[in-house]
Amino acid sequence: MEQTQARLLSLDDVRASVRRLRRRGKRLVGQLRHDARQLVERSGRPVVDQVLSLVDVGKLRVDVQERAERAVKDLNARRVRLLATLQGQLERLTEPVVKELRTASRQVEELKRRVGQVERRLETLAKEKHSKHRAA
Repeated sequence: MEQTQARLLSLDDVRASVRRLRRRGKRLVGQLRHDARQLVERSGRPVVDQVLSLVDVGKLRVDVQERAERAVKDLNARRVRLLATLQGQLERLTEPVVKELRTASRQVEELKRRVGQVERRLETLAKEKHSKHRAA
């Protein structure tokens, strides 16, 4: 069975990545706000009208929403792959322990059987000894 050697992201890695993206996004939005404010202050309302006429806000909103949905789907797919990998690793790690437990369980059952045999022999010997003492 061939396995890919690609490094899988842990949940902590994904969270750290999301935090970094959030910080970068905040910085970018802050820079855009700052630049837009300076542009408006310098040129006044006509520039804002020109920019808005160039940008279709509805289309931009749809594009941002589609990207966000793709990112969520990607994160869900990664989560599913990560869970499947973890489950496989747990199965491989627990397999030797389960084998040992099965072996130990069989050994305990064998010991119980043997102790039962010894107890029956002792009972038989005790009865024989008791009957010999009565006969004597």
